[in-house]
Amino acid sequence: MDRMVSLKEIQKHNKVDNAWIVIDGKVYNVSSYIASHPGGDSILKNVGGDATEGFHNQPAHRVVKNHIASLLQKFYVGLLALEKENFDNQP
Repeated sequence: MDRMVSLKEIQKHNKVDNAWIVIDGKVYNVSSYIASHPGGDSILKNVGGDATEGFHNQPAHRVVKNHIASLLQKFYVGLLALEKENFDNQP
């Protein structure tokens, strides 16, 4: 069963040596990957938050998407939890 991770918890992991990102609702601990990221420090832009848009807007990611998908599995933490407060203001 997948671990459910709150946005509040993800936001705590916002440092180079403790770096979590969310891509398509999946949470990854990329701390050990930052130094070898081909795009350099660009990965740090979304640490502690949702990197989905930046990830999908990067042309290089589309070229090597199968490689990236297998690489991300090594860093998988769990799924982004849908939190109650996200629905409190819905009509």
